[in-house]
Amino acid sequence: MKKRVGRPGIGGQIATLVASAVTVAVLAVAGILSTYQLVDSVLLKRSSVEGTAYVFAAAVADHIEKGEIPAIQTALRAIARVPGVVSGTVYNSDGRMLSTLGQRAILESDVVSAETSFWGLLTHGTMPIAVNIIKGGSVAGKLVLVADISDLRSTFLRTMTAVVLASLAAAAVGVMSSIPLQRRIASPIHSLTAFMRQVRDTKNYKMTLEPQGSRETGLLMEGFNSLVSDIDARDQSLRTLAYNDPLTGLPNLASLQVELTERIRMLGAGGSRDIACIQFSVDGFRALSHAFGQKTGDAILLGIVNVLRNELAPADFLARTSNNGFALLVNDRGRAEATIAGVHAALFQPSAIDGSELHLSLAVGVTLLPQDTRDVGEALRFMGLAVNEAMSAGTGRTCYFTRPMIENAKREAELAQALRHAIAGNEFSVHYQPQMVAATGAIAGYEALVRWHHPVHGSIPPAVFIPIAERTGSIAAIGEWVMMQACRQARKWVTEGQPPRTVSVNVSAAQMLQSGFVRKVRDAISSSGLPAGLLCLEITESVFLGRVLAPIRSALTELRAIGVTLALDDFGTGYSSLAYLSELPFDKVKIDRSFVSRIHESPKQAELLRSIIAMAHGLGMEVIVEGAETYAEFNLLRQFKADQIQGYIVSRPLPAEEISAAGPAIEAAHARRA
Repeated sequence: MKKRVGRPGIGGQIATLVASAVTVAVLAVAGILSTYQLVDSVLLKRSSVEGTAYVFAAAVADHIEKGEIPAIQTALRAIARVPGVVSGTVYNSDGRMLSTLGQRAILESDVVSAETSFWGLLTHGTMPIAVNIIKGGSVAGKLVLVADISDLRSTFLRTMTAVVLASLAAAAVGVMSSIPLQRRIASPIHSLTAFMRQVRDTKNYKMTLEPQGSRETGLLMEGFNSLVSDIDARDQSLRTLAYNDPLTGLPNLASLQVELTERIRMLGAGGSRDIACIQFSVDGFRALSHAFGQKTGDAILLGIVNVLRNELAPADFLARTSNNGFALLVNDRGRAEATIAGVHAALFQPSAIDGSELHLSLAVGVTLLPQDTRDVGEALRFMGLAVNEAMSAGTGRTCYFTRPMIENAKREAELAQALRHAIAGNEFSVHYQPQMVAATGAIAGYEALVRWHHPVHGSIPPAVFIPIAERTGSIAAIGEWVMMQACRQARKWVTEGQPPRTVSVNVSAAQMLQSGFVRKVRDAISSSGLPAGLLCLEITESVFLGRVLAPIRSALTELRAIGVTLALDDFGTGYSSLAYLSELPFDKVKIDRSFVSRIHESPKQAELLRSIIAMAHGLGMEVIVEGAETYAEFNLLRQFKADQIQGYIVSRPLPAEEISAAGPAIEAAHARRA
């Protein structure tokens, strides 16, 4: 901002105001009085000269009538003896000049009437008076006398000069007498402006200024003090928001970075020997928050904060770094391990939160300084990599950062980018795994399973790329492509004369909840020509967890109306599968492989599986059991009245051409055992 220069201060402005006011006032009053006096003198002069003019007009009236010019001149000579009259002129009735006497002659056109302005008289310095010469009741001519009023003008000018000088003197006196007033008014203003500059330069909003001066300036200072106080309060609030989490009151990520920078600096200055940077992430927090609401989600976070605080030592630093993440700095690895163990132990029992008993757990990632790094940014990154590894390993896990995690993260990022081009690059293919009728050994249908052959990395297992696709949002496009390919292949098998068999397609949560999902299913059926009853959509419980069931029920009902078969996939792995079975319109239940593994060695597990199958049949649903790998498992499932069996004991997933050729042999092999 440009600094303004040359402008007077408030004291100078007051002096200018006083001088101007006094000068104008004196000039105005004295000028009016002097002008009034001059006008009065002019009027008296005019009256006196007019009286003289009428006398001379009467004296020359007879001479004009008789045309006696010498007599008129004789009469005019007497005018010289009249004080203040400098000339006289006589005109006849025709306007012809008969005689003139004096200093100069005045033409009739120059004669100023009685209505001549006051300033016009002062300009000329003379005052002409014209009167008619009357004889016998008629105008015989005109007499013009010119009076000298220069003395009146000189007097007026001297008076006005004196007035101006007097006004200047009065202004000077006024300015001098206003100096104390200037100081009383300007001093508080100067103090205020100096205080404002100091606040601006120092950014110290805790200073205050003692009110002084008049009531108005006192109020102005109080107002500025209040303004500075408000700025300080807002500044403190902004600082709090910038460095603290509003929900928990903990320091935030910015504070953590500052603290970590200082602790790393102290590593080389005789401080702690190492620093454990620990990141905690609440397992399944998003699902819990969706299921129970934001209020419960906030209560969960506050409960976790209390657990963490109970394990802190005075030198530890705890911060909230993300929606469901916390970071802890501990200056000793051994104590860090004890702290983590204490936190896990505290969360072993269910927590009563907002009227519900919830089992909470934390994924924990740890990086050690200076072993792993001395850089703040890398430390935060390594904590994140470690906690992601812990979440991938399961609930309630702890992982320490290792260098291979960096390469794994890079590879995952590369795969995430490659997934976006995999469909267009024709890198995906669909394999099909038979679903066999347990009672007869016939193939009832196939499950379509996507496979990815990367041009550089080769075959990438679904267990690797499916979670990446779900996190990046690519899973919806992949699922739509698989559904279209499966429908076309199933239609092709029917066209080739094979028995009509159901083709099952997995539907992800992202795909199911996408706008227009039902329309896309219709399009796949319509464009492929596959009968709707031969398409089975396998929907996992993750689609429903934490969401309102009404819109999902509506979509499932619409799919049923089309004729599509619906199966609840991975039954038994979630919290509420029984509720979904009773509330949603499923045709089939697909029991997770975890119930089948080594079932012949665990009577309790076998009885549990038998009960689940019986319950599903009681609800009018078919039962598909996946994951059967041995003949012992296959035979038990047949005894338990499972409708269909899927697993390696039947067949591995194969490309469409191979499964078509192997189908009769598979059926024949199991038909002999039926």
